[in-house]
Amino acid sequence: MMELSDLRHTWLESGSEPVLSACDGEEVAMLIKGRSADLKKQVVKRLTTEIKTYLLIGLFILCSLVAREFTAPRALLLGAGSLLLLAPVLGALAFKEYRLRTLPMSGSLRESISMLIRAIDSTASLYLFAYVATIGLSVTLIEVLLVRGKGWNVLTIFFVPVGMAFIFWSYFSGRRYAERMFRAYRSNLVSVLNQLESV
Repeated sequence: MMELSDLRHTWLESGSEPVLSACDGEEVAMLIKGRSADLKKQVVKRLTTEIKTYLLIGLFILCSLVAREFTAPRALLLGAGSLLLLAPVLGALAFKEYRLRTLPMSGSLRESISMLIRAIDSTASLYLFAYVATIGLSVTLIEVLLVRGKGWNVLTIFFVPVGMAFIFWSYFSGRRYAERMFRAYRSNLVSVLNQLESV
């Protein structure tokens, strides 16, 4: 019989049924549990990368403001405002990263994998909501600043439907991005669940 580590490596590479059929039930369960744990780590790592990306965007905005020779208090205030606009998406990602990282893989394998799939789906939904909220807050802030600076005129009135169209577009673009971000992980977990059902 193959060593479990070799068997696991072969299955991770191919996912082939012949490899699975060569195992007994306990070995298959261990393989599936290991693969599920690996996928969970990959999702958490992806969320952590997204959080770092948004933090870098906020830092870049702050550095740009300072480089433009704004006074330090004004630059810090504008930078804090930028980070505040990113707060919904950062908060959603951080919350879901924590929930996924602490998600117990206990109970039966089927329950654990199903729970992980549901967690990924809810993460994608919350990420989309937070992304659209961030865009909506940004558009609203720009409109408020325009109206305060120039009053209601052709430009500020024209910006209202443009801003709404941009928010509408952000929903569809955000949904596509969220689906792409989690599709491979979800698909692999569904595949693992199907393989578990066939064992």
